[in-house]
Amino acid sequence: MRLALTVAAAVAVLAASSHARALEVRTAVSSQRVGVGESFYVQLVMMSDGPNGSAVGDIRLPLPPGMTANSPSRSPQSQVSIINGQMTQRLGVTLTWTVTATRAGSFKVGPPSATFGGERAQGNPIPVEVVAGGAGGPPRPRRSFDPFDFMNPFGGGSPFPPGFNFKSPFDDDPGEEQSQPEEPTYPEELRVDKAPDPIAFLRATVTPNPVVVGQQVTLRVYAYGGRGQFSAENPNEPSHADFLTFDTAPDQVKAYLVPVSGTRFIAAKLRELPMFPLHSGTLRAGNMKMGFAGRGYPPAPGGGALVRVSNWVDLVVNEPPLRGRPPGYKIGDVGEYQLQATIEPRQITAGEAISVVAKLSGIGNVPYKLQTPESHGVEWLEPALAEKMETTGGVVQGSRTFSYVVRMTDAGTVDLGEITLPYYDPKRREYAIARAKLGEIEVKANPNAPKVKAEPKPNDRLAGVLQARDALGPMPSARAPLSDRTGFWAALLLAPLGVVFAGGALSAATRAREKLRVRGASLGAQLESALREARELAARDTQGSVAAVERAVFLAIELKLDFKARAVLKSQLRATLVERGLPDTRAEALTRILEDCDTLRFVGTGSGVDPAELAQRAAKNAAEMRGEKLSTAS
Repeated sequence: MRLALTVAAAVAVLAASSHARALEVRTAVSSQRVGVGESFYVQLVMMSDGPNGSAVGDIRLPLPPGMTANSPSRSPQSQVSIINGQMTQRLGVTLTWTVTATRAGSFKVGPPSATFGGERAQGNPIPVEVVAGGAGGPPRPRRSFDPFDFMNPFGGGSPFPPGFNFKSPFDDDPGEEQSQPEEPTYPEELRVDKAPDPIAFLRATVTPNPVVVGQQVTLRVYAYGGRGQFSAENPNEPSHADFLTFDTAPDQVKAYLVPVSGTRFIAAKLRELPMFPLHSGTLRAGNMKMGFAGRGYPPAPGGGALVRVSNWVDLVVNEPPLRGRPPGYKIGDVGEYQLQATIEPRQITAGEAISVVAKLSGIGNVPYKLQTPESHGVEWLEPALAEKMETTGGVVQGSRTFSYVVRMTDAGTVDLGEITLPYYDPKRREYAIARAKLGEIEVKANPNAPKVKAEPKPNDRLAGVLQARDALGPMPSARAPLSDRTGFWAALLLAPLGVVFAGGALSAATRAREKLRVRGASLGAQLESALREARELAARDTQGSVAAVERAVFLAIELKLDFKARAVLKSQLRATLVERGLPDTRAEALTRILEDCDTLRFVGTGSGVDPAELAQRAAKNAAEMRGEKLSTAS
């Protein structure tokens, strides 16, 4: 009987442990009834304490016809619990899509799914009713228990469970004798010369500064409490609109005692986020908000925890220098990279194809495109792309593998040349080129290939003009001189008048050509040309299509407002357009198109943004803006 009870208890413990390590998945939607043209949020929350990490991949959100969605935003999750002095931590991530409905009807959205920690997480399908006339209303604002709060996926106002707080590492144990502890050590990054607030404050830093476009920076936010232990209440995600960010698994929050201005503060690092600036200029990040709750911290005037907001950090971002820039370099290709390539087979028959697999690895946001050589009789098809990116020690690194299919059409020994990637190395402050030599391929003639007929020689129009005489005869009579002809003197007298008429005709033709050139260079013509180029390049050249869409948006703004918007930071563009009289919805749509351009440029087609759909949106907004009235405040 005792043996049976022992086995049953062990089975129960193992079952509980297995259940505790199970992947927890939840699905949420901001509204199940929306109007045509309105947006709503769909969210997939995944939490796990399994040993396989928190890597997210293969993100999917099936949508019915009549709905579109942007690429999902990712927010890391962390839950910490302390039981009998033992602290455990659960990691997770929240994926949030913004879905827009374009036609009325009843639809099913999803189910959303993704791989998380090596497991497949799938939510539930969501029924949504779309009504005409905008009866659905805009998405509800977030509240303290909103399912879309990235720090609050399963309820509660803090990423930490009740009872978890930043406790001073020097609090005396009641069971031990009271003694004065030695001053502890703390990380240098927590050092502050002067406290901006004697009670509590948040501090944000971005390092390094300044940088170039595409160089990694790290945003860190620290919390300091000067009235003893405190709990973190409702912390939000710091702002980083002009950056491409990589999710990192949150570390265990550890508190230290830091002396600042004669006061001992309990300090801890709340957030460490690796980021890549998307464009040049002075970019801003930070502005994280958090509540300090504890016995020594006064409540906010309106109730609740004492709220503090971190500072903004201005990051100066420049383009890499023009001096020494190699041909083919693209802005944003920054880091330290190595390139390897394998080719098989080395001997083929004309008309067949070989496989070229190039692996680009290194430190930084590994680029999405390589430069392939051009040779006669060699055709490179679009590659299949596989990636493996991770953050180790706060540094983003990894690899992308490009699998090409290369067709060989001409027989002989073909030297393929080399695959290259020009990039800028911020450590050495100079350009470099990653290279992978491909070597030679033996291409045998195809005996089954159809023979090409020789093209006929073109007709010689001068053939037969000068022929040798084959018989004797009198010499041909000489032609009369021109001066003996009446028309010669008439032409001589009328020649000056002809010069005058020819000059007038030439001047008129020049003015006509100038008018045509000015008309072709007008803003409207440039706009139409940019939209046409974006549509044509969407299927074969994503980067070219993105550049054309971005140029079309700025031309449409200049044509409507007589205002060059390229001089305005994209984070301030929407407010500037509204101030100049453009409706808020139109300003938001144009800003969203430019944000999708940046996402497609640096993330690629894997981001979920369709180049063809992006070009269509730009054309639609440009057409609607022409007849749109500006507000009287402009």
